[in-house]
Amino acid sequence: MARRFVAPLTESEQQTLTSAYHHGEKRASRRRAHAILLSDQGHTIDQISEILQVRRDAVSRWLKQWETSGLDGLIDKPRSGRTPILDECDHQRLQELVAEQPHQIRSLQARLQEETGKTVSTVTLRRALKKNDFSFKRIRHSLKARRDETDFRNTQGLLKALQEREDQGEHELYYFDESGFSQSSSVPYAWSPIGKPCEVTAYSHSRRLNVLGFLSRAGKLIYHTATKAVTTETVIEAFDQFVAQKDPDTFAVVVLDNASMHRSKAFRRKIVEWMSHRVHLVYLSAYSPELNLIEILWRQMKYAWLPLSAYLSFDRLCNEVDRLLGGYGSEYAINFEKPL
Repeated sequence: MARRFVAPLTESEQQTLTSAYHHGEKRASRRRAHAILLSDQGHTIDQISEILQVRRDAVSRWLKQWETSGLDGLIDKPRSGRTPILDECDHQRLQELVAEQPHQIRSLQARLQEETGKTVSTVTLRRALKKNDFSFKRIRHSLKARRDETDFRNTQGLLKALQEREDQGEHELYYFDESGFSQSSSVPYAWSPIGKPCEVTAYSHSRRLNVLGFLSRAGKLIYHTATKAVTTETVIEAFDQFVAQKDPDTFAVVVLDNASMHRSKAFRRKIVEWMSHRVHLVYLSAYSPELNLIEILWRQMKYAWLPLSAYLSFDRLCNEVDRLLGGYGSEYAINFEKPL
């Protein structure tokens, strides 16, 4: 049987095919260009089929397409595809329905089928919602309804001004808060084989490691840990530790929330003393946790940075939390460039 090869390529054709092979947008086009170059080099159709791991008739078809239409013959033509199940009106109605029942995908499926007569799978519905900029996330508890919006906006403006002054070198700005870590804490989402979800031991009771931290946007973190319940005395001890570690010549502003421990008489009596050490306190507006940037650190630690192995024992949890806190600013960091 006679062997078949493409006609000898010109220098221009070789350059065109080489460029398509190395830089083509789609893998299929790159592979076809490679086949033509191999044929020009004297490889048979069987050899090309073996090299590219494709069927022999596919290689033969590519050679014919090259001879007939050149490079255009190697590029996939646009395909019409199947008509979408949901039209523009259906997408609009789906958005209205999801606003009524955001957590029940099967109810949406039934309502849409009842109204439009179209049978749509839950997979298609999820794809349609994502296409319309919806995402499936855990519902959050919110205190926004209980706060004074005017006070909230004023606090936002104050924090923005404090950040600008910090950028100009007038002072350091820290965000203070407490958080707890235990083996019964919420664990993060994780990828796992279907039918074999990742598991950690469930604990009905677990000791708690409390962390009191002072976080700056510049990557500084000063923290205090305690395994006992956090009281006003614990918070005062953390602030005393912060004052002792701070540069005595630097003026520092500390932002904190309105927890009862931060408003107690014992705590207030210490404020004047801390001010003598160039530490000034600014209270957030009530019910405004999103304004306290250290909340982002707690979420990152609990849902992104802590390995699942940390929950195997309380000692291991303490070690991992201490490792993360000690590595903040070097091994771990948060980008606070987004405006408040």
